[in-house]
Amino acid sequence: MNLLIQHLYDKNNMQVTITDEQLLEAYKQKGEELPIELIIAMGASHNIMYVPRLQEALYHQTMRVRIKSMHSLLSIGDTDSLDALRIKEQSIPEEDFLSSISEKAILQSIIIRLENGPEGAVQAFFNEGVHPAVKNKLLYNYSSTMILTLEDVQFVIKALEAYVNKSESWMLKLKKTSYEDAIIKGLESLWRASEQKKPLMDYVSSVFIEKLVEIGSQILKMKIDSYAKEVIVIFAKYLKPQYAYSMLEPIVNSSIRGDIKRELEKTLQILQMDKRKED
Repeated sequence: MNLLIQHLYDKNNMQVTITDEQLLEAYKQKGEELPIELIIAMGASHNIMYVPRLQEALYHQTMRVRIKSMHSLLSIGDTDSLDALRIKEQSIPEEDFLSSISEKAILQSIIIRLENGPEGAVQAFFNEGVHPAVKNKLLYNYSSTMILTLEDVQFVIKALEAYVNKSESWMLKLKKTSYEDAIIKGLESLWRASEQKKPLMDYVSSVFIEKLVEIGSQILKMKIDSYAKEVIVIFAKYLKPQYAYSMLEPIVNSSIRGDIKRELEKTLQILQMDKRKED
């Protein structure tokens, strides 16, 4: 039976389903440019076999596909891909850092995480010698389907704390969209970590959970894209009730509407059931 890889989107943002058979067929079509959904699916498979096709896609004519191929190589986690990523990065001029979407910055951030792990991401994020565009892309790495570790979760929490408090000077110069997008990518990664078969959030220390509660609470009070708040409400149900209630306190009795309200109602129902079990 073919393994179905669901929730992928094509170039028109239409949901499609990809099977192992389709991936194998695409693998055989050497020299042909692959559509974005197959590039994403190859990364999500975590199968090293697809690395050569993904390396080819680093030179795809469409930027969006090139970027997805970078993140798919990160998802597979094969350090033998570092040479191909470095060659591509070195071929891009420094002026690219000034672009609204800098492939050079994305590549450098991916190389940092792939070569040095989450600890390397922490060091780069707080290193004054690293270009701000690269630092801002470190959380974007978590929009990939790479397998997360406990250290990744800890890095994301540290980075989100810095973003929320704007404690790094380079954050003050970010455009609103770049600032909010980075926060959203970090929050989405925590959501994904909460839904893994072996939920990482269950192993995060109380020190980091308490930081996360404070961060989440602050974001719920901010003027920010409502989706960021929706994600917080969704993954709150995976926390212990006392932490979740504390994080959600800013909106529990407020006049919220739409998707946030619907997700809050679902989360509160689950938390109430969890609390009864504890009692």
